Amino acid sequence: MKSYMAAVIGAGPAGTTAARLLAEAGISVILLEKAQMPRVKPCGGALTHRALGLLPAGYETYLKSHPTDWTFQGRHGQAVTVSRLTPYCHVVERQFFDLFLAEAAERAGADVHDQEEVHQISIGPQGATLDTTHDQYSARYVVAADGAHGVAARAMRLPRPLHGAAIEAEIPVDSVLADRYHDRVEIHVGSYPWGYAWVIPRQDVLNIGVGSFRPHSFPLKRRFFEFVEQIAGPTDVRPLAHPLPYRLRFVDPVAGPVLFAGDAAGYMDSFSAEGIYSALKSGELAAQAIVRAAQSGQSVSQYSTALYDEFWPSLKSAVKMGLLFYPLAGYWSDVFTQSQDLLSDYLEVAMGTLPYKDLRRHTELLLLKNPRLLSAHRQHRPTPDR
Repeated sequence: MKSYMAAVIGAGPAGTTAARLLAEAGISVILLEKAQMPRVKPCGGALTHRALGLLPAGYETYLKSHPTDWTFQGRHGQAVTVSRLTPYCHVVERQFFDLFLAEAAERAGADVHDQEEVHQISIGPQGATLDTTHDQYSARYVVAADGAHGVAARAMRLPRPLHGAAIEAEIPVDSVLADRYHDRVEIHVGSYPWGYAWVIPRQDVLNIGVGSFRPHSFPLKRRFFEFVEQIAGPTDVRPLAHPLPYRLRFVDPVAGPVLFAGDAAGYMDSFSAEGIYSALKSGELAAQAIVRAAQSGQSVSQYSTALYDEFWPSLKSAVKMGLLFYPLAGYWSDVFTQSQDLLSDYLEVAMGTLPYKDLRRHTELLLLKNPRLLSAHRQHRPTPDR
């Protein structure tokens, strides 16, 4: 059995970031990924600008498009486009982007093992023992970045997050459609309960999908195929589905020597469904906590405080924003298409340049000025525990 100071489970943005930073700090670390890299990862692949500062050198090669236009389409087909000189986001192809991040961790000194699945974690006084499909390892600390249904959460009995769902596909398109969506993201709301549909461009490929935080409230799969045909016409589609893990209350991301990061922690934004930045940042914070603990001999409990301070004020506002918006998304889609100021606020929040509390305050003020909308919202608003 080989021993490491740290073991990281999962080679997504959270795990690869943690492994790379641990290795750079001189911590012996193994990164375990159950799939063969590069592996297909269903994801729109949109990176906000603030995520770029968390990436290793050379990431520019993997940015395939830089949308500067954002089109918001409501329930009746009305649409408004907000444009700016600088990109709203940067789009990557996740399978090769994640491979790049894993290779950066390996260059930094991490042992990277793909096609090696962790199937059991045992906790002892000196840390954890990980049994995999090929071997057994011991580690003083573990970063669990193995996704919403990972083995670590089950082993440590971490409270399960709520799960939305998304279905999406990569659609190769001709030059006409590629030009139509060149540098433009399109969001459709009002027709997808507790969610939205999207089109995200990546050169001559469109990522087209439908997601919902309450996917059982409508026929998600059928609506996805209808949306694909609406955007790209009849086409051969091979969709991929994935969960959207989110929480309505803060859950401690530390369980003994295990630190949960990315989707494994369940800290996806419950309004926008943005998750790559939080994955990268939580991986960074987990690595920093382990380095400090290894140097001082203290526990890694400071990771919980760091994650709370970094994410929870925004995520709590995202929960409230979702409860404001999604019960009456059709009404709100009408409002958004008539108010570029409110739409611009939403985009600034998505980019991380405006606090959620400002968007929520502006939305609530608009709600109070519209008695009909306020009355309808009070009738349909669910409770947070529903």
